Amino acid sequence: MLLALDTTGLFCSSAVLDGHSLIEASENIGRGHAEHLMAQIEAVLLRADAQWPDIDRIACCTGPGSFTGLRVGLATARGLALALNCPCIGVTVFEAFAFAHAGSAPLCVAMDAKRDQIWLQCFADANRSLAEPCGITSAGASEAVPERVARFAGSAGEMLATKVSGAEVIDPSPSPPIAAIARLGAAARTDLAPPKPLYLRAPDAKVQQAAR
Repeated sequence: MLLALDTTGLFCSSAVLDGHSLIEASENIGRGHAEHLMAQIEAVLLRADAQWPDIDRIACCTGPGSFTGLRVGLATARGLALALNCPCIGVTVFEAFAFAHAGSAPLCVAMDAKRDQIWLQCFADANRSLAEPCGITSAGASEAVPERVARFAGSAGEMLATKVSGAEVIDPSPSPPIAAIARLGAAARTDLAPPKPLYLRAPDAKVQQAAR
């Protein structure tokens, strides 16, 4: 049985996947993921008629996203994996959107990073990216999208779509579907290093000059 978590964005999401059976919860709470997550997981386990020892794999969204929310999800996932002695799998926001909306045409996943920035990654299909994830200014974001890409997902998808002829916005959500994170985690190898956060922007905290 797999437990999936995502606290990288506005939504606090968790799911339990057991074979083809998926029980999930996803709530747009904005902030307060640390206070909300464990209670949500326990509620999902109760709905799935499962207990903690039933979990043999954990999948967690690694970002990019809110610094605090991202750390909450990863710390919880890695802590539970250690306590339950099970593998912990990392899935990026981009991979989850691409898996959820796989199709015959390429897809651009674009996330609003605020401060006039966009995080994006483009995919030929669910398993093949066209480039590495990047952070770019809003003004220059459309130039980073290959000409053949006309499908968009993510919180900045609608903004980018206005600059592309014939564009289609598949999913403008600020968080990827937790079901996609769960299914990607279930299919992933378990011999990889523990997941780390995907940061596409330097931290806000700066070392004081006097402390250098």
